[in-house]
Amino acid sequence: MGGFALALALLLGIEALLYNSTAKQAETARLVARTHEVLAGIQELILRLTDAETARRGFIMTSQNRYLTHYSNAVERVSRVFSHLRTLTRDDPRQQLACAALDPLIRDRFEIYDQSIRGQVNEANPERQVTLTEAGQKIMEEIRTLIGQMEKAEKDVRSSRQAAAEANFLETRRFALVGSAASVTMLGLVFFLLIRENARRQLAEVALQKANEELERRVSQRTAEVTEALAGYQRAEEEIKKLNEELEQRVVERTAQLEAANKELEGFSYAVAHDLRAPLRAIHSFSHILLDDYAPHLDAEAQGYLQLVSANALHVGQQIDTLLEFASLSRRALAKQTVAPTPLVQQVLDELRPTYEHRQVEIVIGDLPTCQADPLLLTQVWANLLENALKFTRGRAVAHIEVGCYDRQGEQVYFVRDNGVGFEMQYVAKLFGVFQRLHRVEDYEGTGVGLALTQRIVQRHGGRIWAEAAMDQGATVYFALGE
Repeated sequence: MGGFALALALLLGIEALLYNSTAKQAETARLVARTHEVLAGIQELILRLTDAETARRGFIMTSQNRYLTHYSNAVERVSRVFSHLRTLTRDDPRQQLACAALDPLIRDRFEIYDQSIRGQVNEANPERQVTLTEAGQKIMEEIRTLIGQMEKAEKDVRSSRQAAAEANFLETRRFALVGSAASVTMLGLVFFLLIRENARRQLAEVALQKANEELERRVSQRTAEVTEALAGYQRAEEEIKKLNEELEQRVVERTAQLEAANKELEGFSYAVAHDLRAPLRAIHSFSHILLDDYAPHLDAEAQGYLQLVSANALHVGQQIDTLLEFASLSRRALAKQTVAPTPLVQQVLDELRPTYEHRQVEIVIGDLPTCQADPLLLTQVWANLLENALKFTRGRAVAHIEVGCYDRQGEQVYFVRDNGVGFEMQYVAKLFGVFQRLHRVEDYEGTGVGLALTQRIVQRHGGRIWAEAAMDQGATVYFALGE
C-alpha cells in the first residue's frame, strides 16, 4: 500500500508539473508570436509611409489624379497600421512612449504632404515643392530613427522571450523524462510486489493442503487406535464422531481464512490496477503532446526516450486491464446453459479476421458437440486460444490451424492445434501462470495473462486444461469442461 500511495503521488505530481510547464510554454509562445507581429507591424508602417511618399511624388511629377487615390489609400493604411501597433504594444511602456512621440511626427509629415499636393493643384511652384520635400525628408529621418529604436527594443524583447521559452522547454523535457522514468520504475516495483504476494498466497494454499492431509492422516491413525483399544463399538463410534466434528470445524475455519485472504488480495489487486489507469493515460497523453508539438526542438535521443515512455505506459495499461479482468472473473456468477461451440468459434474468427486476412491461413473446424457452459466465458476461451494460434504462426508461409473435439473415456476434450513456433515441454508448467511468458515480448506481443485467464475460466466450469508442444513444431492446447 505504501508503494502504491507513493507511485500515485509521484504520478499526480508529475502530471501537475507537466501541466504547469505546458501552460507556461503556451503563454511564452503567445508572447513570442505577438513580438513577431509587432515587428511585422513596424515594417509595414515603414512600407506604408514609403507608399505615401511615392504617391505624392508621382502626383507632383505627373499631376495625374490616380496618384492621389494611391496617396489616400496609403494614408488610410498608415493610420490603421499605426493604431494596431499601439494596441499590440499596450503592455510595453517603452513602446507606448515611442508611439506617443511618433504620432505627431506622422501627422506633421502628412500635413506637409497635403500642402505639397494642394500647392501642385493651385500654383505648381517648384521652389515651394522643394522646400516642402526637404521638410518632409527631415521629419521622415526622425520617424525612421524612432521606428529603428522601436524595432531594436522589440527584437531585444523577442530574444528574451525566446530564451525563456527555450529554458521552459528544457525544464518540461526534464520533468517528463526523469519523472516518467521514475513513475514507470515505481509501477514496476508495485507490480513486482503484487506478483510476490500472489506467490505467497499460492504457498499458503499448498501449506493448507498439506495441513489438511496431515490432519486426515492423524484422524485415520487415531480412529484405528481407538477402534483397536476400545472394546465396545459405542465408545469407538463416539470418539470418531468427535474427531470428525473437530476436523470439519477446523476445515471450515481454515477455508474461511483462506477465502478472506483471497478476497482481500483480489480487492487490493483490483484497487491498485483501477487507480493506476488514469495516471498511466496521463503519461501516455503528455508524452504524445511533447512528441507532436515539440518534436522539432527535441533531438533524436530525447524523442526515443519519450516514445519508450509512451510505449511502456501503454503496455502497463494493457496489463492493468487484463489484471482487472482476471481479478473480476472470480466474482462473476456462471450462467451455464447448453452451448453449441461452432458458432462461437466462427464469431471469434470473424472478429480476428483483420489480423490475418493478408496472410496464408488454413483453418479447419471439426465437429464440435454441444456442452454445458457460460457462453460469454466460453467465447473468451476460444478467443484466447485462437488468437495465440494466429500469433505464433505468424512466421509461417502457410499457417495451419485445426479446431476439433474427441472423446476420451466419456469426456469431451476440445483442442486448438497449430504449426507455429511451439515451445519446450520442460517449461509447460509456466504456460498458465500470471505474467509468465515462454517467448520474448519483442517477438510476440501480449500481456502474459491470457492463458492464466483461460485456465481460470475452465476451472470455474469444473474442468481442466493442458498443452503439448515441441520446439518449432507447433503446439496443441486441450481443455475439457466439467459436468
